Amino acid sequence: MQLLCGDGGANRPSRRPSAVVLGALADVRAAAPALRARGVKMIGALTTAPSSVARVAGVPILAAGEMSVLAQALQLVGGSPAYLVLASPLTCAEARAALDAAVTAGMRVAVVRDGAAPRPLNLSDLIGAPMRAVELESVQKLVAGKRILVTGGAGSIGGELSRRIAGLAPAELTVMDNSEFNLFSLGHDLAAIPHDAAVHLRFCDIRDGEAVRRIIERAKPDLVFHAAAMKHVPMVEANACEGVLTNILGARNVTTAAADAGAHVVFVSTDKAVNPVSVMGATKRLMEVYCQALDRDSPPNGLRFLTVRLGNVLGSAGSVAPVFERQLAAGGPLTVTDPGATRYFITIAQAAGFLLQAAAAGLEHDEVRGAAHILDMGEPLTVAELARDMIRLSGRRPGRDVGIDFIGLRPGEKLHEELVADDEVEAPTIGQGVKPVRSPPVSLVDITQRIEKLVSAARAGNDEVAKSMLHACVGQARARAATG
Repeated sequence: MQLLCGDGGANRPSRRPSAVVLGALADVRAAAPALRARGVKMIGALTTAPSSVARVAGVPILAAGEMSVLAQALQLVGGSPAYLVLASPLTCAEARAALDAAVTAGMRVAVVRDGAAPRPLNLSDLIGAPMRAVELESVQKLVAGKRILVTGGAGSIGGELSRRIAGLAPAELTVMDNSEFNLFSLGHDLAAIPHDAAVHLRFCDIRDGEAVRRIIERAKPDLVFHAAAMKHVPMVEANACEGVLTNILGARNVTTAAADAGAHVVFVSTDKAVNPVSVMGATKRLMEVYCQALDRDSPPNGLRFLTVRLGNVLGSAGSVAPVFERQLAAGGPLTVTDPGATRYFITIAQAAGFLLQAAAAGLEHDEVRGAAHILDMGEPLTVAELARDMIRLSGRRPGRDVGIDFIGLRPGEKLHEELVADDEVEAPTIGQGVKPVRSPPVSLVDITQRIEKLVSAARAGNDEVAKSMLHACVGQARARAATG
């Protein structure tokens, strides 16, 4: 792969690697020059649609049709080519099947698109539904010339969001985070991005209400993305009071200060807030209910408090992918909680794009006040299959070269995550793939009172009391909504 995706082969060995190219006829032809430029010999093609011709780009068509047929043909070729090159867009399931067939045949997998240089197949090619292109015009309208503030803006998701925003010509970008190192690193990243925005990096713990208010008052944002949170499920489960104080008190500090400053708010939530069983999920659900009540309350200044629900964000801090990468580097095995555990997966880049898209669409559709916004993330994937995919991407075979150990679900974890709660109703899609889901309304006064009592209990430091009160608050909010 180093040769295929390297510097044009200045130091290539004397023997040229070979490749079979998979894709539509036109895409196979377009890939040929890029492979030649890398010193790769194309020896055959697998076409995704039947054709009356026997050759393309000077090589024979080995098979045509469905992925199952192409995978079988690849097994017969195995041992001769070094690479399978994907020249056409494939569904995640098709890309996964191609990877499985290639690794079984002892081949590596690369991607060539539109004649560009080859790159390795990566995890984002295999995960979730293909992301629709962000509606750039609406997102630029959302950001350009505006003052934007991102909490948790130097973390995994917040950092990618901050980098995206900087490139969309905001007037000012203020990033709040409680990690000095992450802020320092993000500053270097932003300095490398061509932009004219004034950037302010602010060290702040969102649990400090006065500091939050001071920073937001000075920044005078038009829009706040609230991404700061404790999110690692077992960690929050073991530290319930800290989870409440960060995810609930901290979020309320941000929304209150933003509202006083006249800023719209985008609250970054999670699928773990749907029918929650964990402390982390319940804290997020309670703040979803709170933000939805604020949004429905329709203040005179027309401010919006949008809730956006993400799935498992691969590569973010505390997510499973970096754990698997470390285990692979050590030779395995990879540890998976349960063979049947499923999750909705998206990449960090997809998450940042969706947050921008959902914000732009949500602010344009006042009729969906009080809804949560979700993304079509395709079918859920078992965590075990994700582990097998990562083993294959490393060029090894699951169960033979690298094993998988099942260790059981950890505290607070569900076997299956969901995107829509039992009491929610899906509304028509708005924007590009943004789907609002409606919950029964809850009184803002009622939910505020419950939050006050819960925060007081968390400050007392008894995790079990805080945990019990939290789940009761979420259950009572649902019951109160159901009875009107």
